[in-house]
Amino acid sequence: MPFVRLAGLSELQPDAALRVELDEDNAVALVHTAAGEVYALNDVCTHEEYPLSEGWVEDRQIECALHGSRFDLKTGDPDVPPAVVPVRTYPVRVEGDDVLVDLPDALATLLEG
Repeated sequence: MPFVRLAGLSELQPDAALRVELDEDNAVALVHTAAGEVYALNDVCTHEEYPLSEGWVEDRQIECALHGSRFDLKTGDPDVPPAVVPVRTYPVRVEGDDVLVDLPDALATLLEG
């Protein structure tokens, strides 16, 4: 899996998510916490396929705005129903202003086209 640039750190607001669309069916939510950490996860709630980037970030969790399920930003594990399936997370590296995400090859190649 290659690290690919998805955004600039300067584009991310503390305790907010930025949706990065890879194609019409795939998006990644980038989250910059107030503590300075950056996380990347599939931008879809596993309960109702609603964009997690529309939700709220607090205490290293993102809450789905639709039904209130919360997901750990590091592990993707849900801790509040109705979601019971984890959301996929990806390793992140910050180099200067570049936010690099280690995406699977199938997703990384979407950025090449």
